[in-house]
Amino acid sequence: MSLQEEVDALVAHARQVGADSLAVEIKKAEGGAPKTLPETISAFANGNGGVIVLGLDEDNQFSVVPIKANAVAEALVSACSDRVTPPVRAQVEVVQVDGKPVVAASIPPCDIKQRPCYVATRGIENGSYIRAHDGDRHLTTYEIHLLVDGRGQPRDDSDTVDGASIADLEQSAIDELIQRFRATRGPAFLDAPQEDILRMVGICPRGDSSNRVSLAGLLTLGIYPQEFFPQLNVTFVSYPTSDGGPMTDGTRFLENVSIDGTIPQMVSRLVEVVTRSMTRRSVMVGVGREDVWEYPVEAVRELVVNALMHRDYHSLARGTQVRVEMYPNRLVFLNPGGLYGAANPEELLSGRATSSRNASLARLLEDVNLPGSDRAICENRGSGMTMIQQALSMAGLESLCLTPSVGMFVAEIRNGLASDHRPMNVGESVELRTDDIESIMLTFLSAGPKTNHELQAATGLGRQAISKRLQGMEKRGLVAPTESRRSPNVRWELNGRSVLGQTFTRYQAEQTRKSADSMSGLG
Repeated sequence: MSLQEEVDALVAHARQVGADSLAVEIKKAEGGAPKTLPETISAFANGNGGVIVLGLDEDNQFSVVPIKANAVAEALVSACSDRVTPPVRAQVEVVQVDGKPVVAASIPPCDIKQRPCYVATRGIENGSYIRAHDGDRHLTTYEIHLLVDGRGQPRDDSDTVDGASIADLEQSAIDELIQRFRATRGPAFLDAPQEDILRMVGICPRGDSSNRVSLAGLLTLGIYPQEFFPQLNVTFVSYPTSDGGPMTDGTRFLENVSIDGTIPQMVSRLVEVVTRSMTRRSVMVGVGREDVWEYPVEAVRELVVNALMHRDYHSLARGTQVRVEMYPNRLVFLNPGGLYGAANPEELLSGRATSSRNASLARLLEDVNLPGSDRAICENRGSGMTMIQQALSMAGLESLCLTPSVGMFVAEIRNGLASDHRPMNVGESVELRTDDIESIMLTFLSAGPKTNHELQAATGLGRQAISKRLQGMEKRGLVAPTESRRSPNVRWELNGRSVLGQTFTRYQAEQTRKSADSMSGLG
């Protein structure tokens, strides 16, 4: 697409919505190039790039204003090459809107190893910007640190922990790790004493006789790492609504858990908690029954491993937790630090690229097992994302959605129920899937009102999962409580005013007919 074609599309969109956007900045430039040009160039260069259009009046439906196009273009070229560091090599052209000249520039993203791009006269701390909605904002000190760290290999996981020593590590975990290194890592480990091995693998700093330990060692083998870093843990919250708001009865959370321990312990515990909050359905396989979970457990485990292994451990980030949030239609993993290295989300998902912010920690986790198993926490071979994608595909779910920003990295799984969680109108046609857990619940409720406990027994779901499912079904008008949800005597029944009140009998009759046809075919 030429710059002229891109401007045509961007201006048409701006006129339609009445504003410019995250990827385009439109200014009048009636008296020459705006003084804020270097800020916008910095903001686009530190993000995903963008387009600047000069010569349109935002306050007058983006109509063209008269400008000295050649002079404005030269000023824009000068701002890109001389007023920001590093210089930005932009494509600058005089194009036309409504048959009149305007100036446009396509600002490319800055190379990851040269970020942040900043206004030269203000310095890196005061002159670094990022795009936010339709404006530019200063990068914070922490965000600048992340961009600078991206130029090389961070060493934050190798920092020595003040006040901690080998005595704060679990000796049995040390013994298991050393045994594994001696068995798999070659002759250098065979006869080496414990002290030397701990230094070779980065658990104890070299040249330090005080038996202090690194952050990576504490997080991997520690007795209780949160004694030293209370916020280096994982939180899990299950929200009852898709927007995270409370239910009509004021319920804010279905589950709210803070998980402490070493990384192996947190991974194991988090998988337990998420699984407890997930729905599942039973599928007959041969002569047996198999439970199918709302989200593949392997994908959940791999995502929390990735979050804890690749999060930022700089001192500025040690007050921020890894967060896992469950909504009725999605499961979200948030870890501090943004995307490290030159790989983009598409390359990560395809398995074509990988990068490790915490090299020492990643190496240790290759040789530390999940509690109660002989399985290592990670392979550290860049195969995790590929495995996640395969697991989601096999479960019939959408591809993993990755959203990196300067300070946060977000991974999201959608469970495919988002389109189902909507109000239904009386008389609307509805197809009830026999393999859907909701169909089981609806069939059970067709015999009369049931308690939460009875629904749990019928579906195999836990209390929290049933509550989440009922809340979604009530919101869609499928079911209703017989009295206040807080009442100990509350039961759930089909909502007679909904489409189900008019179509469920037809649905049951259809299922009966299909069953009869199947049986007659056997005869």
